[in-house]
Amino acid sequence: MWNYRIATVTGIPIRVNITLLLFLPVIVWLIGGQVGTQEGAEIWVELLSGLSAHELTVEQLQAGNTPWILGTLAAVGLFFGVTVHELGHAWTARYFDITISSITLWIFGGMAHMDENPDDWRVEFWIAVAGPLTSLVVAAAFFVPLQFLPPVAELIFVFGWLSIMNVVLAVFNMVPAFPMDGGRVLRALLARNRPYAQATATAATVAKFLAVGMGILGLLRNPILILIALFVYVAATSESRMTAISEALSGVRVADLMTREVKTVSPETTVAELFEKMFVERHTGYPVVRGGGVAGIVTLEDAKEVAPQEREAVRVEDIMTKDVVTVEPQTDAFEALRTLSTNSFGRLVVVENGEIAGILSRTDVMKALDVIQSGGSFSERRVPQV
Repeated sequence: MWNYRIATVTGIPIRVNITLLLFLPVIVWLIGGQVGTQEGAEIWVELLSGLSAHELTVEQLQAGNTPWILGTLAAVGLFFGVTVHELGHAWTARYFDITISSITLWIFGGMAHMDENPDDWRVEFWIAVAGPLTSLVVAAAFFVPLQFLPPVAELIFVFGWLSIMNVVLAVFNMVPAFPMDGGRVLRALLARNRPYAQATATAATVAKFLAVGMGILGLLRNPILILIALFVYVAATSESRMTAISEALSGVRVADLMTREVKTVSPETTVAELFEKMFVERHTGYPVVRGGGVAGIVTLEDAKEVAPQEREAVRVEDIMTKDVVTVEPQTDAFEALRTLSTNSFGRLVVVENGEIAGILSRTDVMKALDVIQSGGSFSERRVPQV
């Protein structure tokens, strides 16, 4: 939600999350504010004078609006570096034939969205290290020109600052706090000689301990670390759980779980008739069928939008959702669950040869998962249809 597409690089959409748009001015303020203080400016003068061929002075960095200009350029440059970092992951994933659907920049950096997780530890290892290695290349790309720049304080600061920050970005991402790059490297190495789910659980446990330590340090030093710690803890827990679910549902298909006796409505059904049908059958959503094919899907929420006095006149085809997400019976159950979760759906229509074959609900998947995690065999995974 709240992602805005700003560019496409080598066919990969680059999106900016609203959290970054809101946080970017804060980064500008933090950088500009630091440069605007005597102590902060002196630190950067010492660092950058040692990196470049020219000597900087505090007066140069603090003249007029220079601190805020530097803050703006540095903040934008930082997220340019983050974008290239994520492209490093994306391009490496493509090399291994894994599709990257998009890259999202947000308050904590960036995220390359893979359509599937690699099942080979070597592939995950190289995809994970590609980001930090790319950041080191970006750091070098700013450091080399820094040696030949004219004595312009703004240029020296921005190039030097970005050289340092991209090294910091590479090092910070290699901290083994799953799901950061270092955590994924740790999981890949653990997965060499143990099941993938077990490797994920171990990496997630390490990440949680690091998150607690990071949170304590944040209380003492920097409140931003508390937010990062919270993100790491929640993300590690979520990733561990999703990997366990994926492992449990391995080999299970939509056909094993779906409800085959599907209640449907026609486009000509009135909203009043729909309410009566929902009351009698205790369903809150129906596929809308025309000529044997799926024309749409209608839910209780759609029907509630119609005023009571209009329900006899308004038909289902007037309120139904026409862009229906469907799956096939042979679709992997975990992929179907991800589709349900990603789109916040309660159910998916299962289509075979252009006709409805069944309905898969989130409840169907979770019931099967409960059976499997309770020690059920594969035959028990084929849960009774309800």
